[in-house]
Amino acid sequence: MDYRDERLEPSRYRVIRWFGFDRFKPEKAVTSYWVSSKTFLAIRLVVTLYSTIVIWADIATTAMGEGGFSHFFAFFTNLTYVGLHAYLVTATYHHVRYLMSNPRRPSSFLDQPTILNYLYVYLYHTVIVYNILTPVVFWAVLAKPLTSGQSSSLQSASETSNSVVPQHMTTISWWMECSVHAASFFMMMSEVIFSRMQVYINMILFVFFTVVLYMFLTFIIFAVDHFWVYPFLDWSQGGMAAVWYIVVGVIVVVFFFLQMLFHWIRNRIARKLGRAEYSPEAIEFAQQNRQEMAQRNEESFSY
Repeated sequence: MDYRDERLEPSRYRVIRWFGFDRFKPEKAVTSYWVSSKTFLAIRLVVTLYSTIVIWADIATTAMGEGGFSHFFAFFTNLTYVGLHAYLVTATYHHVRYLMSNPRRPSSFLDQPTILNYLYVYLYHTVIVYNILTPVVFWAVLAKPLTSGQSSSLQSASETSNSVVPQHMTTISWWMECSVHAASFFMMMSEVIFSRMQVYINMILFVFFTVVLYMFLTFIIFAVDHFWVYPFLDWSQGGMAAVWYIVVGVIVVVFFFLQMLFHWIRNRIARKLGRAEYSPEAIEFAQQNRQEMAQRNEESFSY
C-alpha cells in the first residue's frame, strides 16, 4: 500500500526529539496494513459509537448512585476509559477529514497546532498500556467480591454504586463492568491491530509517571475525603502497601514493553506479507552498516 507518511516538522527542542513526539507520522493513525482506510473507518465508527454509549451510561448510573458524581474522576478505571473514548473520538474525527481530502493527506493533523499532535501521541501510549493494566488489576484483585456478591470497598463509584457491591447485580451493572473492564481491552486492541501507529521507547517515562501522578492524586483524595480509592494503596498495611506500589509500577513497565513487542510483530508480519515497506530510517541504517562493513573488509585486505 502506497502512503506518503509525511512526518511532523522536527522540533527545535531536544527533549521533544528525545521522546519522539516529532517522529509522529499522522497518516499512520488513519490507515491500515490489513484493510482499506474506508473499512478501517467503518470499524472505528462502530467502536467509537459503543464507547460513547458506555461512557454516558457510566456517567448516568454513577450520578444516580448514592454518592452521586463527586468521586467519578477519582478512579483510575474511569480516567482510563475517558482517555480511551477521547482517543477514539479524536482519531475518528481525523480519519473522516483524511478521507474527505483530495488528494488524500492528513491535513487536519498537519495543519493544527503541533502541541495537539504531541498530545495525541501521548494519549495513544497511555491508552494502549492502561487498557491492559485496568482489566488485569480488576479481574485479578478487585473482581472476586463483585462476582461472589459480597460487599467490598475495593470497587469504584461506577463499578459498584460508590464502593458498595450489590448482593445481586442488575443486568446493566454487569454490562457496565464487562464494558469498562473487558471490552475496553478489545476496543484498544482494535486500534493497535488496524492502525499503523508506532510506539516510541522513551515514552515509557510519560506512561510511568502518569501513574505516579495518579497515586499522588489518591493521597490528596485520602487527605480530603478520608478514604482510599483502592484499599491496596492504604498505607496502614505497612510493608504490604509498599509491595503493591512496586508491583503496579513494574506491571506498567512490563505492559509497555509488551505493547512494543506486539507492534513489532504486527509490522514484521505486514512486511513479510508485502503489505509494509521498511522505513526510510531503517533502509538508511542498513545501507550505512553495509558501507561500514565493506570499508572494514577493504582495510583488512589492504593489510
